[in-house]
Amino acid sequence: MKKLTLFLSLLALLAGASLMSGCEQPANPFQIDPKVIEAQKKADDDTIQSYLTRNAITNYRRLDSGIYLVPLTDGPAANPLIKVGQKVTVNYVGRFINERNESQVFDASSTNRTDCGCFSFRNGAGGVIKGWDQATLEMRQGDRKLVLIPSYLGYGFEASGPIPARTPLLFDLEILSVE
Repeated sequence: MKKLTLFLSLLALLAGASLMSGCEQPANPFQIDPKVIEAQKKADDDTIQSYLTRNAITNYRRLDSGIYLVPLTDGPAANPLIKVGQKVTVNYVGRFINERNESQVFDASSTNRTDCGCFSFRNGAGGVIKGWDQATLEMRQGDRKLVLIPSYLGYGFEASGPIPARTPLLFDLEILSVE
């Protein structure tokens, strides 16, 4: 039994040494190659552009981040733009934009079992996807916009519930109140 224990210990030591001397491992095993990220950004933009073209939407504004905003209703110009740290209450409907599942609803504030059928979050606090934090900085109380968000500002390379990885999304987003 002693010999078996000694043998197993020696085997484990040799295996560990060979693993450490092998190929160099990245510092972060979850790090994604920048070329893959850039290719995904291009694919997302192509998907969004295709959706806009298929639906004859031309009155959009593309932000530097890759988010597209399509105005549906403008709130009063006297209302200031939303700022980081403010509490924002919205109504929303989230839809897919790929041709195969275009307009399929994956989430909506009306189904969240709140009295108002709305959703509240603090802008910039990390409670929502980055695309929402960025897009709402371009909106004010009373605005309703279609917000097309590339996957890298949504759920990225990870699936989330019914949302597959690498999926650009569309939100019909209405700003109800800002505090």
